[in-house]
Amino acid sequence: MPSVKKQSEQMGEGFAYEVLTEQFGAETFIGSGVEDKLREHAPVIYQNIPDLLFYGATVSFGPDDKYVMLNTHQPLRSRYYTAAHELWHVLDFEHLMSDQLDMERAADRFAAALMMPRAIIRLLWPKLKKKLEAHKAVILIADMAAVPYEAVVRRIHELDLPISTGLLKITDAEWKEQRGKLSLPASPFDEAYTEESFERYANIVDLALEQDKLSLLEASGLLAHIAPQKAREYQEVALTLLATAEASEDKEE
Repeated sequence: MPSVKKQSEQMGEGFAYEVLTEQFGAETFIGSGVEDKLREHAPVIYQNIPDLLFYGATVSFGPDDKYVMLNTHQPLRSRYYTAAHELWHVLDFEHLMSDQLDMERAADRFAAALMMPRAIIRLLWPKLKKKLEAHKAVILIADMAAVPYEAVVRRIHELDLPISTGLLKITDAEWKEQRGKLSLPASPFDEAYTEESFERYANIVDLALEQDKLSLLEASGLLAHIAPQKAREYQEVALTLLATAEASEDKEE
């Protein structure tokens, strides 16, 4: 029987194929089209958050009430890849899977398979590798698919295609340096486009709090990046209420 890791990855791969064929019409590089598809299924909040470790998140207030946040501080290729990952959560594929499986691993595999369809990579990589140096071939696929360079290397590796494992250790900054060494022009996918659209999201969190769909601490966490001042206010109120409740319990005892 396949391991949990293997089963999770197989589920992610299968659902990606289903989305590509049913919603895009074919296995193709969808690039920026992933954000259009994401917006068809959920409101998307764009926020410039100067934190390179934060890419995005999906927030749910109910089965049919989901919102996605994307960090526009990230380069476009990272943003599109994050959108693919969040699309997994928005489409609720988790409900079709066993609780024993690794949902985040499935979501990661879904993102890879959605942005870099198996059939295309299996056809393209051997042809490029035959004509070009491996670094250049990876960069060309990353530009065609509009995905991070590291994601291309992982995808090739997980499809059991021949590639040096040393390429898995190259950082994003080093890949950009490689472009210059190979006389390749700079890519717009390596740039961040810091547009913002998030006021509606903050209002939605406030409304969910008023309707008792969220606690004060949950609302504080959701607004931490969007409206830090309001998040601190909610946190302070929550802690005050907690302290008051504990004091009352002590008196009763």
